[in-house]
Formats: sequence, C-alpha cells, structure tokens
Amino acid sequence: MAEALAIVSITANIVQLVDFGSKILYRLNEFQSSVEDVPESFRHIKAELPVLLDTLKQTREAIEAGSVRDDTKKALLPAIEGCRVQIRSLDDMLLKTLPTSDDSWAKRSWKAIWMSLRYDSKVEKITATIRKYIQTLTYYHAAASSTLAPLTGQASSRPTPSSTVPFRRDRDFIDRGNLTEIHRRCSQPASRTALVGLGGVGKSQLTIEYTYRVRDESPDTWVFWVHASGVARFEEGYRRIADVVNLPGHDKPEADILRLTRNWLCDETNGRWVMVVDNADDPSVFFSQLDRSKSSGGDGSAQLSGCLADFLPQSPNGSILITSRSQDVAYRLTGSVQDIIKVEPMDQSHALTLLQKKLKADFDTDDAVELLRDLDYMPLAITQAAAYISQRAPLTTVSKYLRDLRRSDEDRARLLKEDVGDTRRDSRASHSIMATWQISFEYIRKERPQAARLLSLMSLFDRQGIPDYLLNHQYQDDGDIRARFEDDVHTLASYSLVGMNVRANEFEMHRLVQFSTKKWLELHGQLAKWKERYITIINEAFPVGRYENWSTCQTLFPHTEVVLAYRPTNESYLVQWASILSKAAWYAIEKGSYGMAENMDRESLETREKTLGKGHPDTLTSVSILASVLRRQGKYEEAEAMNRRALDG
Repeated sequence: MAEALAIVSITANIVQLVDFGSKILYRLNEFQSSVEDVPESFRHIKAELPVLLDTLKQTREAIEAGSVRDDTKKALLPAIEGCRVQIRSLDDMLLKTLPTSDDSWAKRSWKAIWMSLRYDSKVEKITATIRKYIQTLTYYHAAASSTLAPLTGQASSRPTPSSTVPFRRDRDFIDRGNLTEIHRRCSQPASRTALVGLGGVGKSQLTIEYTYRVRDESPDTWVFWVHASGVARFEEGYRRIADVVNLPGHDKPEADILRLTRNWLCDETNGRWVMVVDNADDPSVFFSQLDRSKSSGGDGSAQLSGCLADFLPQSPNGSILITSRSQDVAYRLTGSVQDIIKVEPMDQSHALTLLQKKLKADFDTDDAVELLRDLDYMPLAITQAAAYISQRAPLTTVSKYLRDLRRSDEDRARLLKEDVGDTRRDSRASHSIMATWQISFEYIRKERPQAARLLSLMSLFDRQGIPDYLLNHQYQDDGDIRARFEDDVHTLASYSLVGMNVRANEFEMHRLVQFSTKKWLELHGQLAKWKERYITIINEAFPVGRYENWSTCQTLFPHTEVVLAYRPTNESYLVQWASILSKAAWYAIEKGSYGMAENMDRESLETREKTLGKGHPDTLTSVSILASVLRRQGKYEEAEAMNRRALDG
C-alpha cells in the first residue's frame, strides 16, 4: 500500500510540475513575441524548459508502465523535488520582471534590459541546475528502459565517433583565411557561430572543409550535418544522428527524435561534437510553434514542444556552426552579432586560383581577370563557368565564354542559368547562380513584399552610388512612412542583396544580383512597369546641365546613362525618356564627353520628332544641343545646319 502511494505521489508531483512549467513556458513565449531583444539568460531557460517538461513526462509514463524499479523511484524523488524548487524560483522571478499586457513597447524593452542586469546570473544558475536534472532523469529513464530487455551485466560499447557530413571533400578548395576564425569561434564550449552571405558565396564549402579538418585533428569528435531548409529535413538530420550514435529507442514508431537526440547531445558523457546547421534561411522553420501531437502522445502536451530552435542544444561539450543567407535569422539563432562571420565574394587572387584549379588548362589571364570581374568573384558562378568551359572544350574557352557572357542579356541569362551539377552541394538545391538567388527573391516577395518592391526599383539604377532620396517614397504602394523604408533596406541588407555606405544614404548592388533581379522581374512580367517608374523618377530628379546644377548632375549622371537601355513603348514615358537624354546630353557636353552627348541627344531628338513633332520647343532644344556638341567636335557644316533649323523652328 505504501509503495502504491509512493508511486501516486511521484506521478502526481510530476503532473503538477508539467502543468506549472507549461504555464511558465507560455508566458516566456508571449514575452519573446512582444519584445525583440529578450535577455540571453531567459532565452537559455526557454530552450531548456521544454526539454525538462518532456523528460518529466517520459519519466511519469515509465513509472506508470511499471518499467522503473523501486530503488530507482526513491532515487528520483530528490531530483523531482529539485526540479520543483527550480521552477518555483523561476516563477517568482518572472512575477517580478515580466511586463504586463498594459505595458507600452518602451516599458517592455526597459524591463528586458532591467531583467538582464538584475537576474541574468540567477537565471543562468537555474538553467545549469535544470540541465543537470535533465541528465539525471534521462539517465535513470534509460536505465529503467534497459531492464525490459535481457541483461548481460555488461555495459554496451559506445559507438566510435564519426561524421554524418553528406559531401566529399573538395580537393580544389581555396582557403581564403576564414577557417582560422571559424575554428577559433567553434572551439569555445557551447558556442554558436553563423556564416552569413549571399547564396553561392561559399558558406557551405567553407563549412565542409572545416568539418573534415575537425575530423583530421580530433578523431574523437563527432561531426553532424543537419539540413535546415525545412522542419522535415531538420528532423531527418536528427534521425541520422540518432542512427549513428545508436540512440536507445530511436527506432520505435512513437520515438520523439528531436527530444531524444537533443538530450543525447546535452549529455557531456557522450563526448565532444560539432554540429552544422546548413541553409538556416527561413525564420519560420525555427521560430514557429511545432505541431508534434503525435510524438508527444496525443494528450495535449504538444504545447511543451515549443519551436525547432528549442531543440538546438547549448551544451559545453558541443558547438554549432550555422550557414544562412539571412543575418536576422543568424542573429536569432546565435544571440549575438559577434558570433556572425560575414562571408564575402573572393578577392581577385583567390578567384583566379579557383578558376585555375577548376579548369586545369591554360587560358588567357587577361580574359580570365575580366571574366572573374563580370562574375563578381562569386565562387559558385566561377565553378559553374569552369564546369561549362571544361565540358565543351576545346570549342569553348575562357575568352569565348567571356564574349558570350557580354554579347546580350539573353546569352548572359542562358549561361548563368546553366545547371552543371555539383556533388558538393545539396542535391535538392539548384547549382546555378541565378536560380540560387531567386530563392531569396521569392522568399522576400512572399514575406516582405515592400522590400521586394524596393529591390525591384534599385535594380534599375546604376549598381553603385544609388541615393536614398531617389528610393524613399518612390516604390511603396500604400504611402508607407520612413521607418518602413529603413525596415525594407534592413531586409535586403540582411540577405546581402544590397550594400550601403557608412552614412547609409547611398546603396550598391553586385552586378550579378542586379542582373538576376531584372531577369526575375522579366519572368514575372514586371520589368516594363518598373522601367517606367524609374524613368519618371530620374526625369524629375535630373536638372538641366547648367553650371549651378553640376553637383547634382555629377551624382545622378551614371543613373541617366543606363536609361538608354530602357526605351519604353508608351508614348507618355517616351517623352520623359527623351527629356532625360536631352538634359544628360547637355551635362555631358559641359564635362567634355562629346561622343556620349551626341549619342544621347540624337536619341532624344529622334524620339521628340516622332512624339512631339519637329516644331515643338522641346524638339528644337534637342536640335540646339546637337548643334553645340557637333561644333565642339569640329563638325562645323552639320552644326551650322542644326543651328539654322533651330532658328527657323
């Protein structure tokens, strides 16, 4: 009878603990959704709490199933009581610190700072204690489960540490100097480091090489690879970990793979490990509430599962290396901008070495340097070009590829879309640079349409020195305020699609990003619309070429040069297009660029004659400008004819 009461007492305590802890977790989730910068210690406890509650639930089920020995039950009582004490302490702190629903945003943020200053050390202490209780409960639960099978009296041998990296090593890998810093960061206990940059910039290739070096230098270290493009693929990666470490119970249909694997990773007795979380680009994968009712027994405790980010361990025996296109996602997963390493395109020297290794044939160095510049020194684009050239040699050379790339937009798009395959990239991902970037474009268009509109407009400018005042209030479709513009810029910068100067009043784009954006717009039937919008903006902003306007003209002139390629079909936009060219030609004359001025003004004159008529004042202005530029080039007879025409009207 006493034994039965003891069982009831233990299980009742666990039920109360789980219920109480679930309410605390709910409050923490609500707080995180209302305040962006939650103190780090509270993020840690939020990650540990779901695991503790799941572990308690599993312990209760094991006791009720009769699979826990009497002496084990007695041994568990202090641990369960200890959990209760820690959860009560946490609740007391939260009652004093968490903001109420009536608090303003500013007050919520202030409370977050105050919480961090006053309670960080206390919460970290609770977190560390809870982590130990998780290990204790997990150990006893595993020990109890093992009694269900015949015992040999011998401890099962631990599997030898190995790697789940699904890619072979690249013998052509170019060390750009990043690996030393990656190794330094990842050597810290419980570290989280993120590599952030454009798709195709080489994040995953750096990571692959790093994992092989880890295994070379430390054969006793486990190396795990988890694809993070979706929840299913993440769980697939955790299941693979459970397989290779021979995790007890992982092959059962009802096994909670995420919880089991995370608990194993948190157990320091399992040794040192490094885990790669690759392609962590989509925040919804990590921070949306998981629906795991099946794995949690269908009793309503799915709420304890939290989000996928909660199953990333923070254990002293391991480190996590993340690759992401989004700096925002990287920040949320690491918790600090100091833990983010920005991966940039290669410099010319490294890019040339990569091309040499991939081609393994002689080529014209001058043409190669030009090709690398046109490819923005992007490793994926270089590898793609080298594979294309190699497969078609000797018909295709570096020089011919460069000519084809520059021949027309259609030829450039064809080459950049070419998917030549790469066994060192995810087989479910595209291997062409344009398709790779369009993944980012589509995500932004779906999640933040206004940022996609801003990117669309920016792609029409010259790629450097894009002034902010020509963007703000020019792309929005609902009268958004300045703050929205800054948010949209932040989104594009987070995905490395645009850069900015130190004052954040001028922007720039990689030439291939710009070109790919235009092709993406063309694919969706939106390019012509954005060209018309761009023509209106430049026509309103660019002044006539008088001396007093030279400063403005100098800033904007590169953005008028690209207008030549944007000739519209709509007559009203044709008139504006001709106006831009006429004003730009005037300034080009003043700065001595006579050939460019003549070309621009002839286009302007021809267009104005067709749309406005030969006698229209604007048409005659173009005639006068043409006369001026012809005279300065020594073409006196033609200049005189233009002057007479201007005078005659």
